[in-house]
This record gives sequence, C-alpha cells and structure tokens, in this order.
Amino acid sequence: MFTLPYSDVNWNGEMGTNQSNTSMPVSGTSIWAEFENDWFAQGVSRLAYKGTYHGDWRYEGKKCVVKLYKEQWCELLGEAAYKADVRASYKAHEMAQIFNRKHPTNKPIEFIIPKISKIDTSAAFKFLGLFRIPKKVKGKLAGTQASSTEMIPKGSSVAIEDFLEGDYVKFLSNSSYVNHGIPTFLPAAFSHFTFHESRGQVLVCDLQGVRRERSYTFTDPAIHSWVDHDLGFYGPTDLGVFGMIKFFQNHHCNHICRGFLTPDLSKVPRDVAADINRILQAIQIRSGSTFTYELQRTGVRVSRMCEIQDELVLQAK
Repeated sequence: MFTLPYSDVNWNGEMGTNQSNTSMPVSGTSIWAEFENDWFAQGVSRLAYKGTYHGDWRYEGKKCVVKLYKEQWCELLGEAAYKADVRASYKAHEMAQIFNRKHPTNKPIEFIIPKISKIDTSAAFKFLGLFRIPKKVKGKLAGTQASSTEMIPKGSSVAIEDFLEGDYVKFLSNSSYVNHGIPTFLPAAFSHFTFHESRGQVLVCDLQGVRRERSYTFTDPAIHSWVDHDLGFYGPTDLGVFGMIKFFQNHHCNHICRGFLTPDLSKVPRDVAADINRILQAIQIRSGSTFTYELQRTGVRVSRMCEIQDELVLQAK
C-alpha cells in the first residue's frame, strides 16, 4: 500500500499547501490569531503558543500569545474553563483602576484582559487540496512529539492575549510567596489594597508579568474571595478566606499600605481557628499556583471548609 510520509516532506507548491494553526474570530470582532506549532510554556491548565493577530487593521501582525486550555482541565472544572479566568481578569482590572486613581505612582498597574476564542485549524499539509496530513508538533512533554490534531484539536477553547515584551517575572504567588530578588513593594501593596478597598471581599494576587519603565503589566491573576460565600468563585486558584489569611501571614506592609485594613482574627472561635490552621498548612509557600483541591491534604473535610468559608467574616481592623 502506498503511504505518504507523516510531515517532513518538501512538496511542490502546485501539489499542496500548508495549513497553519489558527483560531476562530473572537466573538463580536473580526480578530483571529495564527500561532506556532510548538508551545513555549505551559501551566497546569494551559499550553502557551506564540502567535500574531489578524483580521483587524488595528491589530494586524502584532504579537500575541495563544493559551490553549487542556482538555482534562476543562473536564475537571465542569464549566467552560475560561469563565473563571475572565472573571478574575476583569475584577483585577477594576481594582487596578481604583488603585491607580487613589494611590497614583510613577508605575501604574494594568491587567491584560484575555480575548476568548476557539481553535479553527491545526497545522497540516493539504495534498492536492484534498488529503489533510497533520504535522508533527511538540507533545505534552518537552522532547516528545505528537500529531497536531491531538495537541491542538479543533473547537478547543483558547485565551488570546497581547505578547508582553520584556522580562516576564513572577512577583507574588497566590500562596503568599514573594520574589525577594526584585522590587515588589508596589505589587504587594496593591494586593493589600484590594483587600482594604473591598473590605475583605477579594484579594488580588498571583501577580506576574512585566515591569516596564512606566508601568506594571500583569496577566493571569488569582483572586481569593468571599463572594456569595462560595469557595472558588474565581476559579481553582481562589483559596477564599484561607488564601487571604495566608497572604497576611507573610505580608510586610510598606509606606503605601499605611492606613489599609487588615484581617482581625481575634474573635474567631478556638475550634474554627484550629481547623483554619490545619488548612493553612496545606498552602505551601511557592512561586507556582496553589489550587483548592490541595487544601484537602490536611484531612479537613470539604464540607467543613465550605462551612468555614460560608460563615467566617474577616473583620477588618
């Protein structure tokens, strides 16, 4: 039987064409993205690819990052995976605008709002315009290869963001980690401010991005929240009141924080405080994100965590 080589063939241009990885247009716009075959970074939930914008003269040819949600992550969340990310980005953006207005500095803070779309095509060679031959691309693990249709399946959700030029840095994590190798007093003060301004409803953290001469630009924030009493309202990195308490255990206020409210735990019942301390032990201080499912490692029942999250009000002082 005649078989075609998998991908590494230099076909004559008249016999076929190459097909790129592309997204569908972002809802309500003509903007779409074309992106590379191999991811350059990955997290627990997504693979990140370098790409370029198309479809709108204001964006045409500009660099972007296409973040492809992993299928198993979408199944774990039980909802469209991007929804919590979009909620967190919009809330962080809102809090940054308030912070910049009330506490103006020479480096205002901004957050990138992701544009949500889906995969339209994956990399392939189309022989005679009829036969689609998927290309080999970087697999799930570095050093491996897989079919483009396996790694970049049509219809998968993607978040498209502007590419950040400069040194990409993790300033703070969602577990109270602070990068002491770089100036972090402004990002740390901003996180504290969000607790103060919301009177304990939210705390924006997991601040990562680029520190420019005139601004901080962050992406992929995490938010600890006490919103409608739900644990994880802003996604699996939302550790609720437990994440807030952990933040303040390691936070050192600076001059910007002067007058900001902090949690008052002096009136928390002893039995509740004991369970809170057990839960906090599961939040390891690290640069990577900590997820809600990790809170179960100390043996506190999920129902008990939800009960505490529902009833505990972090009185601010």
